Amino acid sequence: MSETETQADAPLLRVTQLGRRFDLPKTSYWGPENTLQALSDVSFTLQAGKSLGIVGESGSGKSTLARLVMALDRPTEGEVFFQGVNVHQTNADKLRHLRSGFQMVFQDPYGSLNPRQKVFNIITEPIQTMTLPAGSRTELKERAEHALSEVGLRTADLDKYPHEFSGGQRQRIAIARALITRPALIVADEPVSALDVSVQAQVLNLMMDLQDRYGLSYLLVSHDLAVVNLMCDDIVVLQSGRVLEQGPCEQIFEQAADPYTRMLISAVPGGRDLFFEQEKI
Repeated sequence: MSETETQADAPLLRVTQLGRRFDLPKTSYWGPENTLQALSDVSFTLQAGKSLGIVGESGSGKSTLARLVMALDRPTEGEVFFQGVNVHQTNADKLRHLRSGFQMVFQDPYGSLNPRQKVFNIITEPIQTMTLPAGSRTELKERAEHALSEVGLRTADLDKYPHEFSGGQRQRIAIARALITRPALIVADEPVSALDVSVQAQVLNLMMDLQDRYGLSYLLVSHDLAVVNLMCDDIVVLQSGRVLEQGPCEQIFEQAADPYTRMLISAVPGGRDLFFEQEKI
């Protein structure tokens, strides 16, 4: 397949037969090669302005998939197309420019922010790393202030360090950092799992508000099906690196075909009925 798709109606993100195999240490010097197949034959699409949830238990391959989509790791097999461009078959300069269109929010708001950097440097890092045109320092500061205001923080917070904020505020800073390049896609890897329940609600509502405002697409990696039901249009269920089933959230939650998916749903407090009663928090 060519590096760039030519279809006019191509989805924002297309993942095709993606696989990732890791080499493990041998159990003995003369023993056979030891490998772990973290992902096998994973395929899905994500349209602009929509949200797709990737769900499964720990070890199912969710975070590996997120890293491959972000081009932070290379697949053993398969392809990832963003806006029609194969992210793993493009040169470094083009990929650096392409990255402005897809950004990531990590699980740990404590570990994902450099404690030695002020918020201004943290938020503007993507622009400076990608050598995007940012204009003067005054213009860069204006963009940083706007990004902070979009996530409900004050412009004065630009001069503070991460340790001066709560967990929820740090995750808002991480979202502001993702927003500053004006991306079309945000990959969110368990973005609220490390937060208190009340704070989770605030961050999820913020993400949905930003999606409505800017037409963002989310690839949401989560083990929490209640969060996925709230945020996403479609869902992909992974087990041991393979897709068990995928489709619209309502369809999967109401008529899950695989016993594993039904088990995940039943494990949510409130059970299946939660997905038909839940409204925006």
